[in-house]
Amino acid sequence: MRKNIILTAILGLSLSACNLLGPVDDIQPDFVLTDENVITDANSPEYLLNGIYSLYRESGITAMRNGMFILTGTLYNSTTAEGTTNFRDNNLRVQNNTVLNYYRTLYTIVNQANSLTAALANNSPDGLTPERKAEILGETAFHKAFAEFLLLRSFGEFWDRTSEYGVVLYDKPVRDNETEAKARSTVEACYTQILADLDVAADAPAYDGRAYRVNQVTVKMLRARVMLYMGEFGEAATLAQQAIDEAGSPLGDYQDIFAQGFSSPETLFAPYVEYPLEMLGSNVTSDVMSGYGTTVALIADELAGTVGDEQYDARYTDVFTPGSLKKYVLNSTATGDENTYYLMRLAELYLIKAEAEARRGNYAPARTALKAITDRAGYDADYVDGIADADLLLAIFRHKYMELAAENYEEWFDMVRYHMLDGTDFTATGLGYTVSMQHLTLPIPEKARSGNKLLEQNPSYELTSNQ
Repeated sequence: MRKNIILTAILGLSLSACNLLGPVDDIQPDFVLTDENVITDANSPEYLLNGIYSLYRESGITAMRNGMFILTGTLYNSTTAEGTTNFRDNNLRVQNNTVLNYYRTLYTIVNQANSLTAALANNSPDGLTPERKAEILGETAFHKAFAEFLLLRSFGEFWDRTSEYGVVLYDKPVRDNETEAKARSTVEACYTQILADLDVAADAPAYDGRAYRVNQVTVKMLRARVMLYMGEFGEAATLAQQAIDEAGSPLGDYQDIFAQGFSSPETLFAPYVEYPLEMLGSNVTSDVMSGYGTTVALIADELAGTVGDEQYDARYTDVFTPGSLKKYVLNSTATGDENTYYLMRLAELYLIKAEAEARRGNYAPARTALKAITDRAGYDADYVDGIADADLLLAIFRHKYMELAAENYEEWFDMVRYHMLDGTDFTATGLGYTVSMQHLTLPIPEKARSGNKLLEQNPSYELTSNQ
């Protein structure tokens, strides 16, 4: 094909060289894609969108899970996350490559989303309906908002809306030759941008049960999570209930979720996987061979009764068995079944609502939401009613940890929020869920700072000598 193009070009030049060549400095290299020419037909934006989805399966994101599971006491060791001891001690080096790759991959999602939006916004290729175009832009806006939120909660002081330590925001594509330095935005500006992107994301497709595609329930769930982090508890509770209603699926058997993976009706957002190229979850499973963290067993013990009585929450005994983690069991060459991982799950919506209502002093609806979780976990029907109002928030934390352990490491950010909102010390005697809370954020990678002179390090790392 390339040879034919060259021959045709030579023939054309021999006939009319002066007319075809034009100014020398206007010659463009062949096959360079830009925002102006990358979309050529109705399939082009679909391919670009699929490329964004594939980034959630990159090692830059998947390896970070294991490091954060060590930080929260779910796992003891990791074969993929650099700096196991540093994660355990909560004293990461600014040169840590796991953190750097996570940071890079999330900004790649932002950049790819900005590129697709720029390419498609004023382009309507033949065969692409206005409805599908709006859906693609909605899905793309979700990915941008989700990546921005993950960046903010990991690298910014997300708990303080007045803080100047947000993250760097981009609203247009950044190219390799564009090296203009850019400072961090404030936390409030970050939340404003995330919510603006979620406004656009509302045009995502209606929920159809496919957890590996963004949909309107996914968008609403992310907004509920963001509102919880922002301290907008009334709106968080309302959105969580709306998403529960729109999903329309009851909480089923706990182990069935993980046997079905992204096909489970309870899984709301999880990457699609296909054997043999995508072996998601296998690293988590192999890391279990080095032992579970002490915290997951401690919380399972606390929830089930008296500490030390060797009675454990059923969610622990169901999935944390010696030598295996049954949340990731679909590594089968015989069937081709493969693991996904769980970025958003229906149970979290109930827990978001429970915490949001409890923080508003609305204990009855908080208990109702929590009861849906504890009933499924096998607790007595009157269990939730026996929790004192003053103890309800910490009970919700424990159940959320137990429910989502080894999934999306939301438990660490819950620790940070509870610490800042309530003064809870998760390192203290009587809890001891994490070794240290000296750093509430991850460090800004040194390589990122070396390429951006305006990018400030997080204060707690500037004061340490671990660099």
